[in-house]
Amino acid sequence: MAEASDRLAAWWYSLRYQPPRQLLGRVRYTLGWRLYPRFPAAVRAWCEPAARSCRPRPDFSWPAGAPATTAPEPAEPPDWHPSGRSLLSLFQLHYFDWAPHTPRERLLRQIDSWIAANPPGAWPSWHPYPASLRIVNWIRSLGPTMPEAVARSVATQAAFLERNLEFHLGGNHLLENLRALLAAGFRFDGPAAQRWRRRGLDLLLAELNEQVLTDGGHYERAPYYHLRMTNLVADAIALLSGANLPVPPQLRDACERMTGFHRALRHPDGSFPLFHDSIEPDPAPPPPASAPLSFPASGYYILESPHGRLLADYGAPGAEPNPAHHHAGIFSFELSAGSTRIVTDSGTETYDPGPRRDQLRSTAAHSTVRVDGQDQFQPWGGFRVGRRAWVSTVQEIRAPRFQVISASHDGYRRLGVEHRRTILCLPDLGWLVVDDLLGAGQHHFESFLHFAPGLEPSLEAGLLCLRPLGWAVVPFGASAPPEIISDACSPRLGVSEPSRTLVLRGDVPLPTRTGYFLGPQPVSISTQPDRIWLEGPAGTIAIQIDPAMVRPVEVRYN
Repeated sequence: MAEASDRLAAWWYSLRYQPPRQLLGRVRYTLGWRLYPRFPAAVRAWCEPAARSCRPRPDFSWPAGAPATTAPEPAEPPDWHPSGRSLLSLFQLHYFDWAPHTPRERLLRQIDSWIAANPPGAWPSWHPYPASLRIVNWIRSLGPTMPEAVARSVATQAAFLERNLEFHLGGNHLLENLRALLAAGFRFDGPAAQRWRRRGLDLLLAELNEQVLTDGGHYERAPYYHLRMTNLVADAIALLSGANLPVPPQLRDACERMTGFHRALRHPDGSFPLFHDSIEPDPAPPPPASAPLSFPASGYYILESPHGRLLADYGAPGAEPNPAHHHAGIFSFELSAGSTRIVTDSGTETYDPGPRRDQLRSTAAHSTVRVDGQDQFQPWGGFRVGRRAWVSTVQEIRAPRFQVISASHDGYRRLGVEHRRTILCLPDLGWLVVDDLLGAGQHHFESFLHFAPGLEPSLEAGLLCLRPLGWAVVPFGASAPPEIISDACSPRLGVSEPSRTLVLRGDVPLPTRTGYFLGPQPVSISTQPDRIWLEGPAGTIAIQIDPAMVRPVEVRYN
């Protein structure tokens, strides 16, 4: 009974935040895919008038770009409908992401094979998402000379895509649809192609106005997908420039802001954080010294010292209509010292619904606090979020000798608990993480700290040492002894690397305070309800933190 109630609540919260366009789009999507695979001749007849009006442009050019994924090239002859494969695996097969790196003759054989095996409206090959990536990859890879049969197929796919844009999902899926529509519109001439160009650009500008936040972040808050959308906007600019058409200022502005965001939200070696379904892309330059450290609209904050760089996730799904990539990791963070990752997100091993997907989206898979064994909000079904959570206004201090970020979230309001996390960066010492659990009654908490693969933590006299790095973690406020558990980190899809996680636990009356210090040398910690003293090699640091943050944080060096 409880399980059925939870599922009903999950559906209710998932649907209540979706605007009418998404709800109507979902109905149309569901009805369409009940019919398309059964009537391929009707789908072809539906799309061919637009395709017949298209004439390839001999002067078309489009600079090479990065593929969306790293899906491997299939063996020859390709089996386009293998049994026993997950939907994601089948999608990747139909992306043709290997096309830009495949010799032309072999690619054309693969394309001919695909056309023969996938009539219009076939599932899942003609699904609008793989169709969008495939259209882009074929156009980009084959350049100005495209065989007639391939051109006819691309135009037919574009005509089908125009009638099946993913309004039911929005987000990065809809932007991928619009890039493909633009690419086909510029690859061909004719009435349909002109309409694709016009509609693709108009919708793209409207969506960017909604999806790109004021700080340059993409509203899905997934660093990896943000990078993909940045490249997508750059592609749109290149298509317009290649056709000697003016680039709307709004498009250039979005690209510049998005580029600034993804260059800043990186570790010192240029690698990406793994927040919210992100995977490690190819290496990139380190973040520029002048890059901003705060992204309030996106909920990301950076606390940097000579010892390392901490990237904190202070965002939440809130009322976002489709938080498909959100993980329940409010206040989690990653930390690196140079090229050494110390604290990491657990990553994303799979998109397939199931226990592993659920585990990696859960609160326990992130370096934050879980209360009474409950997730902060309700991820479910692989790509959905039911019950939501909100984060308060983040209080931020950037002083010469310390930096602070602090906020609370209401994800445990249903339990009568408010969680506030304050992170202090003390440049001479390290980082102090303070968790205040406010409320009343007896509650159980668990605070997780996920270490990167390769680090070997060991407990010695209440102090946790990180070998071979030599750093220390000093916990406080837990009623049970700290525990190190075996875990796994997934920096890429299909990859799982062994790692270790520190768990602090307590069964305590509220309000209570817990946390830990993390840095290159150990300290001793003593606490009172609103004060913490750190005793280190350079002396004592007295820190005043009001649990309700009515008074600002004060730091005094003695």
